[in-house]
Amino acid sequence: MPFKIKLKIHYYVMLATALIIIFATRYSSVKIWDKLQLQIEDTLQIVSLQNSLTAENELHTKQDFLYGLAKQLPSNPAAKKDQVLRLLQPFTAIYNVKRFGFVDPNGHAYTTDGHDADLSGQDFFEAGMQGRSYITDIREDDITEAEQINVFSVPVYHQNGNMISGVLFATYRTTTFNDLLDTECFDGNGYSCIIKQSGRIIMAARHSPFYKNKNIFYTLRNIDNDNLTGISEMETAMEQNKSGLASCNIKGSHYIYYTPLASSITDSQWYLLTIVPASVLTERLDQVFFYVKLLLAIIVIVLLGAFFYYVYTYWAQKKQLTTLAYVDPLTNGDNYASFKEKMKKKKGTSGYIISTDIFEFRIINNICGVQKGNEVLQHVWQIIIRHLSEHELAAHIHADRFIFFWADDPSTSISERIDQINEEIGLLAAELNTPRIQLYLGIYHTDKPEQTEEGYGCANQAKHAVKTRMDKNYSLYEEINFKQWLENHRLEDGFEEAIQNHRFEIWYQPKYSTKDQNVVSAEALVRWRDVDGNLIPPYKFIPLFEQNGMISVLDEYVFDAVCAQQRQWQSEGRHVLPVSVNISRSSLYYSTIVKKYAAILNSYELPAQNIQLEITESAAVDNSEIMTLIDQFHEIGFHLLLDDFGTGYSSLSTLNQMHFDTLKLDKSLIDHIGDTNGEKLLYYIIKLAQSLGLKITAEGVEYKNQFEFLQQLACDDIQGYYFSKPLPSAEYAALL
Repeated sequence: MPFKIKLKIHYYVMLATALIIIFATRYSSVKIWDKLQLQIEDTLQIVSLQNSLTAENELHTKQDFLYGLAKQLPSNPAAKKDQVLRLLQPFTAIYNVKRFGFVDPNGHAYTTDGHDADLSGQDFFEAGMQGRSYITDIREDDITEAEQINVFSVPVYHQNGNMISGVLFATYRTTTFNDLLDTECFDGNGYSCIIKQSGRIIMAARHSPFYKNKNIFYTLRNIDNDNLTGISEMETAMEQNKSGLASCNIKGSHYIYYTPLASSITDSQWYLLTIVPASVLTERLDQVFFYVKLLLAIIVIVLLGAFFYYVYTYWAQKKQLTTLAYVDPLTNGDNYASFKEKMKKKKGTSGYIISTDIFEFRIINNICGVQKGNEVLQHVWQIIIRHLSEHELAAHIHADRFIFFWADDPSTSISERIDQINEEIGLLAAELNTPRIQLYLGIYHTDKPEQTEEGYGCANQAKHAVKTRMDKNYSLYEEINFKQWLENHRLEDGFEEAIQNHRFEIWYQPKYSTKDQNVVSAEALVRWRDVDGNLIPPYKFIPLFEQNGMISVLDEYVFDAVCAQQRQWQSEGRHVLPVSVNISRSSLYYSTIVKKYAAILNSYELPAQNIQLEITESAAVDNSEIMTLIDQFHEIGFHLLLDDFGTGYSSLSTLNQMHFDTLKLDKSLIDHIGDTNGEKLLYYIIKLAQSLGLKITAEGVEYKNQFEFLQQLACDDIQGYYFSKPLPSAEYAALL
């Protein structure tokens, strides 16, 4: 066929394709708009349901609390006013209650704020005498100063459980519930309120226009008569106990999503309304749709350009494709071009695109030579293809880089297959007499295997992310937190400079004696002062350095810095107190750690009792050599502390098998002080540890009642914000 005729055919094909693309773009735009609109409405529904669950939980909690108090009242509470008030009074401040009160069957009430009143006509009293709990709507306080309140009430039964002896009520300032309804949604533009079926407002968010109104339906009618349709829809749906979406004018068009609250809260049906300006939703819609249209326009332009390019390069590409080689000369298997062509035939299937290379392969080439390196690549290739099933693919890209495709297989997991490859690869070094051979693998799951370049790029990103880790050699693309990944790279790149320029600062958190409340020791904590002068919190870099192995360098740096500081304070004539230094899990796996720390201590001519070592319970349990290390540290004279006790699953066996000197109770145990079971647990842990000759240090002590409880149990030391937060070295030195 002559070239001009072919060119004319391509022109008509291009024109027809362009018309199809324009039609498809228009059709897609309409469908996308409809889908986005539905998605926005679904989002509003989800937010409203979340808000309703939060409100229901809060109201149920307050009712359950009141029922609990009612059961604790003495028999015949009407005649035991002083005893009842002594019981109720402490809870007013704790639970932010304006007042508690008891109403006898005649309607006479007495309250914790010293008032007597006749409440016989109150709706909550009548409900209580009928055996029902009750929550009032917003009302003015007619006992004391005028302010908006909500009253919660429950019946109080005689001890025989059959007769009602009165009603217990709790008066909450309506403002107490503002935080419950002020939950930000839609960037702070949305708000909520709770109403009765009649429209009577029970509670409303502070920043809503209904905050001081009594009935939302009346308010909406007064704002705009056009709201009658939306109000009618809500009233009809509420009569049928249904959820729904309505549109009203409230200084502009707004969406109102209403959903019923649990019927167990009160005897009348309540609804939670989530209200958001329509402009907020349509603005998001417009932004998304703008980029959708832009993307579609780009696609049209690219496709049209591709057609022109195709016509221009038709013969050149055809010639190039016919002469393209599909065999890799090193492995005699598929190369990347062949892999991509075969992947196009996988369309409609799903599986994993896996990118892999060899850790520090250049070392093998440098030490063993290029020929040995090629031999390693050939053996790795053989292992890879041995683990392919009938419909799976693999290719050698170049150098030490490979790619393969594993199909979804419900009979085995991806991790199991990788473990099998790792096991065989691990044996190659001994077989070929080379340095250690280890693969790094990045994994991307796709249901569009024909888009190989995209999948390979994602797999490469996953592979690069895992190269900074010490605990595993493969990573799934879906597991990557790219923002965190970039931040981790920044921290890793700055670690060496920070060590060299002493940007890691040592802060001290004092420990206080429970006997005389004097400082008896301290714990050394590390802070990173960035180049801009800001502090980087430990939670950002400590877990990262534990993963990549840098933590052992940081551990040694902190230990050295503490020794230097102790030596300086000693030379200045200060009263030097022991300072404990944390040793991470990774550092404990180095067999030379004891000798290294002893050498540092001796270089500063410090006695071992000046420096104490903290080892976490989890690190102690996971390290089979820990008992040997403990004995070696003790021989030098170090005092050892078992840190974070109470977070592990084998705490008691740790106490029995390992000879620590001090037990540090984790904050999770301290937080249970005030709870009967929690206090019993602490009591027996402390008594057990003391019977084993251990000193006791309590971490995370923040409140006076916690300190007093621990003091009664003869806990030795207290550490926490109740006495002091972590201090810079200068401020801690002032304590000495």
